[in-house]
Amino acid sequence: MALDLSRFAKAFFEEAQEHVSALETLLVALNLRTPDSESLNAIFRAVHSVKGGAAAFGHKALAEFTHDFESILDRVRKGQLALTRPQVNTYLKAGDVMRQHLLALEQELPPDLAAMNASRLALLAFSIETLDEPVTDEDTVAAPPRYRVEVHLERSQYDAKEALAALEADIAGLGAVTSIRTVAIDERLIAFFFDLDTDIDADELKESLEFLVPSEAINILANERRGSAPRAANIPLDDADGEFGFFEPPAAPPVRAAPAALGESDVQLSSLVDASSIRVNVVKVDQLINLVGELVIAEAMLTVSAMGIDPQQQTRLAAGLAQLARNTRELQDAVLAIRMLPISFVFSRLPRLTRDLAERLGKEVDLEMFGEDTELDKSVIEKIADPLTHLVRNAIDHGIETPEVRAANGKSASGRLTVRASHQGGNIVIRVSDDGAGLNRERILAKARELGLEGGDTWEDKEVWQLIFTPGFTTAVAVTDVSGRGVGMDVVWQNVHTLGGKIEIDSTPGVGTNMTIRLPLTLAILDGMSISVSGETYILPLACIAQSMQPERSEIKSVNGREVVQVRGEYLPITSLATIFNLPAPADEARGILVILEVDDMRAALRVDDLLGQQQVVLKSLEANYRKVAGVSGATILGDGRVALILDAAYLVGIAHSVAQSEKAAHAN
Repeated sequence: MALDLSRFAKAFFEEAQEHVSALETLLVALNLRTPDSESLNAIFRAVHSVKGGAAAFGHKALAEFTHDFESILDRVRKGQLALTRPQVNTYLKAGDVMRQHLLALEQELPPDLAAMNASRLALLAFSIETLDEPVTDEDTVAAPPRYRVEVHLERSQYDAKEALAALEADIAGLGAVTSIRTVAIDERLIAFFFDLDTDIDADELKESLEFLVPSEAINILANERRGSAPRAANIPLDDADGEFGFFEPPAAPPVRAAPAALGESDVQLSSLVDASSIRVNVVKVDQLINLVGELVIAEAMLTVSAMGIDPQQQTRLAAGLAQLARNTRELQDAVLAIRMLPISFVFSRLPRLTRDLAERLGKEVDLEMFGEDTELDKSVIEKIADPLTHLVRNAIDHGIETPEVRAANGKSASGRLTVRASHQGGNIVIRVSDDGAGLNRERILAKARELGLEGGDTWEDKEVWQLIFTPGFTTAVAVTDVSGRGVGMDVVWQNVHTLGGKIEIDSTPGVGTNMTIRLPLTLAILDGMSISVSGETYILPLACIAQSMQPERSEIKSVNGREVVQVRGEYLPITSLATIFNLPAPADEARGILVILEVDDMRAALRVDDLLGQQQVVLKSLEANYRKVAGVSGATILGDGRVALILDAAYLVGIAHSVAQSEKAAHAN
């Protein structure tokens, strides 16, 4: 009985992409001098798993590509094919081709078969360097062939056996021919591979071949390795199995045919779903979170409504409401935990990025990652990926020096790049550190003046460093495909602030740079403090509140015409929420309560009328439903049905300090 595989398709694509990601991670981590056999086996299994799934779902081109890929990897793990850096680069690019092919298939778009064929040829070029059997002393010659010749032909225009015979006869008169191979590229193309040891140059060799096949079909590669090489016997041409004698026929059933029943494929469909976990569409999870949010609001409304009831008379109602509150909180925590994902989903792309960029820039970089199991909300993970990528690229491009420069400065040739994630209170902290040259204060200030930006020699370093987040700002001398256009760091700033986070920079010339991102763990639920100002209710994020106090009149001072309060030996500027939002001031403002806010090592005092109590609120986007409002990060629905604005603590602290700075400057003048 035929099995309908369509319902497993989504699981296949998800797992196939996971296998490709694992392939990339394992390849980047390989030690080429002493490759770990377990890692080599895992690399082989990753490609083999994709092949099996592709065959089961009838994706013929992908199945054939991965079949050739795994055959080469099988030789590598058996020690029949040496592993080199160019080889790993080719394998990584093959992984990229697989990823793009899978995306195209999933989105029902035409895949790029030309890119797949090019990658397949690049893979096969490595496979003809050795025999299927281990090489013995009798199988070696004094030097390897001078040229490798590739000829690609249309099946419809050439008879395979006749073309091979003609090419072999023509080249035989030019030198010693070894390692003749024939490969089926697809239903349209075939390719011939020759190794040729001859004294003539490449141009003359190509002219000789052009009498038989078109010039564009010929590719001649010089072999720069001069050591002993295996002597291969000619392999007979036989296209009965579609492989033209290049690979041993696969064990029955062949992977080329898409099976109609479960037992006809080497893929186990039951493995598409791990027994310890299930795959759920993120839309369903979002719906669940929205419903829990509404349940939280409904529970708060019931609690408010029941406040006028005497609990002694309605003991069962009071007990039921208390139980509802506990269950709602537990359900809310459990549902939010479903959306929490380890940051390794973002970190996993960094080794490949570091490797490729360092190689392109001629640098040596050792990447270290810590805290990969640190969890945060899926929505935050999706939006932090690009900023983190920009920071890593910036550190490698602008921070870490070339090996020559590092050696001249007494450093190790290889730079160190560290990416670390951790929880701190209600936030996640991501730090990107390098031991490079550090930021150049004078160059940044000069560039700022060139762009007409405000910046002075009296500024503190941390203020100067913030200039690099200005759109269009770059200290690169020339524009390259990596940097120099002044985009990237401003994108980092925008994305981080959109998430309600902050980014800090600490840099020492010649020692290195630390860039620290602080983000909320989730964008859905917030622990807050309800405050009252001029009869209106607002919510302050609880994580930003250091303390609250009701000061005596004598504790409030005036410095340069600005009210400040002394807290633990530090004078903090006071700002009034009524003033910021243009609300009526209370009759006796001095009787108000000061809430001490702390954001990014900056503190300020916020004057409010009253504290109403702590509560957990469901965060709703004000920008999505209305527009962005300065000083407001969102809104929520209170237990009595009213809407309350959630305040942006960072904005309020910044306002307090900016006003204090401007008034201080005015008095100085």
